[in-house]
Amino acid sequence: MDQTSPAALHADVHRLLSAMYEDYLRGDPAAIDARLAEDVTIFDSAADPLVTGLDELAALRRNRTSSPSDPPSPAWTETALTIVDLGVRELGGVVVATWWLRVDGADAQGAAVSPELSRNTAVLRREADSALRIAHLHEDVRQEAGPLV
Repeated sequence: MDQTSPAALHADVHRLLSAMYEDYLRGDPAAIDARLAEDVTIFDSAADPLVTGLDELAALRRNRTSSPSDPPSPAWTETALTIVDLGVRELGGVVVATWWLRVDGADAQGAAVSPELSRNTAVLRREADSALRIAHLHEDVRQEAGPLV
């Protein structure tokens, strides 16, 4: 890994994560995948098995939209994703990032729901093209979204 200052590395990771979440809200899986290493591993918050590689990630995405047990419309829709308390440190040639993700949303009538909160850990590395990419991502929902009380 090159000699990037801690502040610059923090900014690089924040930019990458923010852009990835913007890609998600736009519904652009190809843009998300460009931010991931080809051999990425993911513990997705909505699926139990470890996802290994972009092909398995694509299969997970297809299964989410084609499951016959899914309700016809979601109970709520994500409207904003906010990174909170991002920590970034370099360890032995890789970057470890930890953060909370606040997912704001609205129900089918457009009313706000209480936010979903998840804690996340990512391991990032510089690829041959010098781009910083996510090699491992672990998502852990700690508070489900729901009706405002």
